[in-house]
Amino acid sequence: MSRWCRCFSLAALLCLLPMQQGHAKQYPRVVIADPYIELHTGPGRGYPIFHVVERNEWVEVMKRRTDWFKVQDRDGNVGWVLIDQMEKTLSAPGIQTQFQKIAKQHFGERSFEGGLQFGDFEGSALMSIYAGYNFNSNFAVEIEGGQASGELSNTDLVRASVLSTPFPNWRLSPFFTIGGGYLKTEPKGGVFAKGTDTDFLNVGLGLRYYLSRRLFLRADIKQNIVLIDDDNSGEFLEWKLGFSFFY
Repeated sequence: MSRWCRCFSLAALLCLLPMQQGHAKQYPRVVIADPYIELHTGPGRGYPIFHVVERNEWVEVMKRRTDWFKVQDRDGNVGWVLIDQMEKTLSAPGIQTQFQKIAKQHFGERSFEGGLQFGDFEGSALMSIYAGYNFNSNFAVEIEGGQASGELSNTDLVRASVLSTPFPNWRLSPFFTIGGGYLKTEPKGGVFAKGTDTDFLNVGLGLRYYLSRRLFLRADIKQNIVLIDDDNSGEFLEWKLGFSFFY
């Protein structure tokens, strides 16, 4: 009986193999119209060219990352090709392939963004880095880390915020933000100086200005409320400006 079970299992496995192969993902193919295209090891000009695919050969387009396309040729070579070369391929005999370039319309449809900003944190030089996720065109969440360096102390901050963007498709797009976080202040010098840890809340507004491709300029101004204890609080102003990217 066990022998029949083994035979049945083997037969079932052999029957399933063609089904699994039949469900393999099919990628669109394009034909090379230029003398050749160059395959890079990664999505960028800094990655070396390791292979070329010649005219009249085809490649399968597997994925896209900004202006770079991951392709595979008939011999199984997988590499990255710049959009300028991909636009000179043919999707059918005599029909040039069309690829959508990154444009301002993608700015309002972004899912992720991040950037580096510099500014002022109540008289101290501020540097911060942030990353954000857009739930839709109007609402997003962000996390931020930064450091403010002053004459008397250094301050590290961590913040989480919610952003509202009423006009996401404008080239100069305003937004509003509310959030809160944590401050850690360490005095400079002084053997007996003691640092402080405090929570804070903030409200603010800002502007994004789309530059080109996936790059934009961002400016923020925030009013922060430091929660010193149950009966005391302090307020301070913060502004910053920097470059950001989206995808």
